[in-house]
Amino acid sequence: MNKLESLLRTGSARSAVWVGENTIAFVRVGDGGPRVWQLDLATGEERQRTFGNDRIWNIKGCPESGSILFCMDKGGNEHEQIYLLEKDAREPRDLTNTPEARHFLGGLSPDGRTLSYACNSRTPETFDIWTCDVATGEKTMVLRNSDHYNWPAGDALSPNGRYMLYNKLLGTSDNALWMVDLTTAQAVRVPADQRVSAETNPAWRPDSAGFYLITDRDAEFPYVAYYDIASATMEKCFAFDWEVDALGVSADNRYLAMTVNEDGYYTLHIYDLVQKAWVNAPQPPKGVVSAYGAVNWSPTGHRLLFTLNSGKRPESVWLLDLDQDSVRAVTTADMHGLTSDDLTEPELHHYRSFDGLEVPFWLYVPKGVEPKNMPLVVEIHGGPEGQELPTFAPFIQYLVSEGIAVAAPNVRGSTGYGYTYTHLDDVEKRLDSVKDIASLVEHLVQEGIADASRLAVTGMSYGGFMTLSCATRLPDLWCCAIDTVGMYNLETFLENTAEYRRAHRETEYGSLAHHRQILREVSPIAKIDDIQAPLMVVQGRNDPRVPAEEAEQVVDTLRRKGHTVEYLCYEDEGHGITKLKNQLDCYPRMAAFLKKYMKF
Repeated sequence: MNKLESLLRTGSARSAVWVGENTIAFVRVGDGGPRVWQLDLATGEERQRTFGNDRIWNIKGCPESGSILFCMDKGGNEHEQIYLLEKDAREPRDLTNTPEARHFLGGLSPDGRTLSYACNSRTPETFDIWTCDVATGEKTMVLRNSDHYNWPAGDALSPNGRYMLYNKLLGTSDNALWMVDLTTAQAVRVPADQRVSAETNPAWRPDSAGFYLITDRDAEFPYVAYYDIASATMEKCFAFDWEVDALGVSADNRYLAMTVNEDGYYTLHIYDLVQKAWVNAPQPPKGVVSAYGAVNWSPTGHRLLFTLNSGKRPESVWLLDLDQDSVRAVTTADMHGLTSDDLTEPELHHYRSFDGLEVPFWLYVPKGVEPKNMPLVVEIHGGPEGQELPTFAPFIQYLVSEGIAVAAPNVRGSTGYGYTYTHLDDVEKRLDSVKDIASLVEHLVQEGIADASRLAVTGMSYGGFMTLSCATRLPDLWCCAIDTVGMYNLETFLENTAEYRRAHRETEYGSLAHHRQILREVSPIAKIDDIQAPLMVVQGRNDPRVPAEEAEQVVDTLRRKGHTVEYLCYEDEGHGITKLKNQLDCYPRMAAFLKKYMKF
């Protein structure tokens, strides 16, 4: 097994939940994965519970019954169905069984009889709130909506099963939280006003009297607030000079756990709600704690599940036990002969962009090599309202192990650095983020880090759009470029993306109704004649976010011009290449393409 294959097969574990007093479930990705596994913490015995190869999106545990709920799509089409895997069942049961629609998991009632969820089965552009009788399969529409994204938020279902919380997503900073009473079908915004704001990641009190949440109201960085149902009021609780990301309340309402994103590293904070004091709890190693995920307290006692990830640590499940004053990993990654010494931790750097803005970036340097005059790949994250984090990335680790440096920036528009920073590239300011890349390259060359003749650019999704933008608008900088599921024309992208996604994306890029000229002008299609670097395009045929037509537009255009372009399209993939068999085909081709044109 070569090094790239070993890296791609390296196991990771995410989305850990409690399914019993001493039993947890999680999603393991690696050989043959992603699949649901179960672990007995008392004995250490592991048990594989699912055996498919399709993407698993969300998982919830039911400690009372030992059952597991999870969402899974087919071939990357993002039409997730909700499955119930009962304690001793050999196969999961499809509870929703509506393959033409997408389903978002809310939760299971305390008696295990009623599933709550959001679904767009009535009309593709709108998600309504539904319930399903687990025994009979009978479905009931609780709340009919007239807008688009309405999806369960965080700890969506109240412990008593009466309320479900959901977000109306229009943008990162326009993401109102709503609460529907499942017994009366009445829905209210919380708090009940018309402000444009984001309230996310709610965590219920165990008595269902209220919940903690994260909000960005009147603040540069999202902070923790508490909403009381009886008084219908929200009060500010905890704020940091960085963004709060995840919340969890212990089963006895004693402790509140939260993660804080501090310049890309996540720290874990525990507050004692009884003593009104911060807890000096054992800390895990430096890294990313449950990024974009959750922290989960045990059904009894004070044990907290979370995941930890870093450049040298594939994602694994960890357990903080406040009662025992201990923290430890409870899963390990099979690295197929590799060790942590074979991996590289990135270093955090900053540079000044064209207008003086300070921009952070992660620099991966090959081991034992002085960071001077190196062949270098600029890797740009997706989103666009996302963030490059110091997490385990098999392809980056492979490039670095082969002697190629990687710079991964958080250009303007990224999350993690405050409200102002996130909105510096909206609509007509889109190309300022491309200028950030030009300034990064200038910095890397002037500092002597990068060889100006051996620079490549790559990215996925919005990172793919940025890759095409850099290749067409900064043509002299690159020896080659790789675009994975990126947008070529924002106008056609918005016309063809999934209906429910359009309004959300228009808040970032501009609308078809008012900004068509801007959409055309800032798209790579406007400058395609200027491209010089050989290009590779990677696409999933079933992608509902960035349809394959976006990839085929750029490929067809460049082929007609006689430009060097390679096209890899995978028929059983969606937004990204997630199946191991396809990764084992795709990533070696990407590596060979980079090495060829970087003359490495």
